[in-house]
Amino acid sequence: MALFSRSSGRNWAIAEKFIILFVYMSHSLRDSFPFFQANPGLVYLDSAATALKPLPVLQALQEYNTNQSVNIHRGVYRLSQLATDTVESVRAKTARYLSDAPDALAVFVKGTTEGFNLLAHALTSPESKLADFFPAYRSDKPPAILLSESEHHANIVPWQVAAKRSGYKLLYLRADADGCLASQSAEVAGLFDSYAIRIVSLSLQSNVTGIVHDLSAVRELASQHGSAFIVDAAQAAVHVPAKIKAVQPDFTVFSGHKLFSATGVGAVVGRKPVLDACAVYQTGGGMIALVEHEASTYLEAPARFEAGTQPIAEIYALGAAIDFVAQHAREIHDTDERLRTYADEKLKTLGVRVFGMSAGTARSPIYSFEVAGVHAHDTGTLLDEQDICIRAGHHCCQLLMRSLGVAATARASFSVYNTEDDVDRLISGIEYVKKIFRK
Repeated sequence: MALFSRSSGRNWAIAEKFIILFVYMSHSLRDSFPFFQANPGLVYLDSAATALKPLPVLQALQEYNTNQSVNIHRGVYRLSQLATDTVESVRAKTARYLSDAPDALAVFVKGTTEGFNLLAHALTSPESKLADFFPAYRSDKPPAILLSESEHHANIVPWQVAAKRSGYKLLYLRADADGCLASQSAEVAGLFDSYAIRIVSLSLQSNVTGIVHDLSAVRELASQHGSAFIVDAAQAAVHVPAKIKAVQPDFTVFSGHKLFSATGVGAVVGRKPVLDACAVYQTGGGMIALVEHEASTYLEAPARFEAGTQPIAEIYALGAAIDFVAQHAREIHDTDERLRTYADEKLKTLGVRVFGMSAGTARSPIYSFEVAGVHAHDTGTLLDEQDICIRAGHHCCQLLMRSLGVAATARASFSVYNTEDDVDRLISGIEYVKKIFRK
């Protein structure tokens, strides 16, 4: 009798488990990332900064750069038309990925930072005509912008510049010692009563703690008072895209390179009529309707915000990345949950301070931690000696660092290509750090 025939009972059951495991391992999503072939043995835990690129994204970059490599719009030859059609299909795909609004439109930008600079200029410019869309622009109360202490600097500094230029008051939701936002308090409602809060701009997910903020209460207040509501989706676009749509923001901003795509491309997604009412941000070729000696008129969105040659290869890559995420959405979600559960249990017994882990709110596996008596940069350097890649510093969130009571943290962030073995390597690495500093 064959060892693994079906009639052999228990032996067949064991074999079946091995077959399933082999098939799973043979088709592991990790195999889609050539990075690990080039860097065997490396533990990459810096995906909150930049995610690795799967093969379909690399192939999209190569397809454009090798086989097309032409400019878009106004080219009357077939290859230019093909490139234009591809870019516009990615535009539509990007809008659908982040918004259910039938008139949603994606404007391509270099990334989240440029997206916020665009919006900070457009939404505070006297040349924008936004009162028909956001009644707060008609109020006689002092105009204000509402942010939070949990924001990335990309969602703070552009608003500071715009507020100083335009006479807006900057207001902040407080972050507590866990990094959670005080977004449902009477104090917040009082801010809306005292000011004409024209703009609310908040991150849905923290790049420091991985906490997914509950924005429902402040979103409701913004709707009641006619404010423009913006979501920073730099982290949420990969971890919790459905929750972005649930918030129904007026504008969503994200970067492609955190979504497994190339650097140098991202998008601002908003409703086309609203974008058409916004003042232009950058000027030059490609965004004009007519240029005369003294003045120019501008095209409608999205062209009015896309002066100059666009990052065409990177836009191709973004389309491939969105397809990749959509195709593997369940696996991305399940991996997030599995690794977060496993890492939580391991870190609880390690004797290090993990920020936000005890908050009791939804989180993705992004961990900022502090080894007692060890600077975050020393932690990162010693982990690098163990071939473990993490980030160290204030993570462009100095206001949040003050709320947490530290100047810097070490941060390990996991993605779909990580495994429990990576968690174990991190734990062993932190133990090594503690051992070195006990000497």
